[in-house]
Amino acid sequence: VQHRWCELVVKHAYSQAYCDVEHFLLHDQAMGVYLYGELMVQEDPEQQALARRCLALVQEEMDQSARRVVEEMIL
Repeated sequence: VQHRWCELVVKHAYSQAYCDVEHFLLHDQAMGVYLYGELMVQEDPEQQALARRCLALVQEEMDQSARRVVEEMIL
């Protein structure tokens, strides 16, 4: 449910709930890989900055293969 909520926040650029997306990306890293892609596809500078900020905060803790996938999407 939380993942779907975050998808809707990104899709509709509901910036008041970006904190929910950030929390999800920081605390549910395995489920967040797809969400990083969604943030980048929207081509919204604020969403892309959110993705980059979250990756910077968790990249050392992430599974290596998941981190590589996310890095390819956002770098």
